[in-house]
Amino acid sequence: MKHYLLTLGTLALLTLPGTQQLAATTRPAPTAKARPALTPDEQLFTGLFGQVSAAIEKRDMKALGQLMTPEYAHYAPDNTVGNRTDELAYVGRWVGTKVKAVTPLKVTRSGDMAVTVATSTFSGEFEGKPFNNTVNMMIAWVLRNGQWQMAVVHSKVVKA
Repeated sequence: MKHYLLTLGTLALLTLPGTQQLAATTRPAPTAKARPALTPDEQLFTGLFGQVSAAIEKRDMKALGQLMTPEYAHYAPDNTVGNRTDELAYVGRWVGTKVKAVTPLKVTRSGDMAVTVATSTFSGEFEGKPFNNTVNMMIAWVLRNGQWQMAVVHSKVVKA
């Protein structure tokens, strides 16, 4: 009896006006979630990271040095710590380097200090050998004399 009532109820529902039209309507395909607009801080630091990338690609160590504090430190993937002078000498020997963002830059800022986190690829040649690394980077920035500079960088190579 329950089965009979269930079948009768289903048939009754299908005879309602508009039900057949509703059943024939296709659902809209899901769309990719739109990325929200960048915050002012994300715009600022994405631009600054773009300046760092451009200086590296152009091998412009003067411009790169201006984006580093005098006490700059880089905690590198090989567990070494390089200072500003070491970093400029090392990066200055990269040839044909290209830097490409893999993820959007995330920013946390408080007053004249900020921390950015992003993943980028670095490719080029060093001492005659090609390299292509995907690197997670956390950069601590400080605002001095109206200019944002990198104070500390911690990087980690992401395994493919």
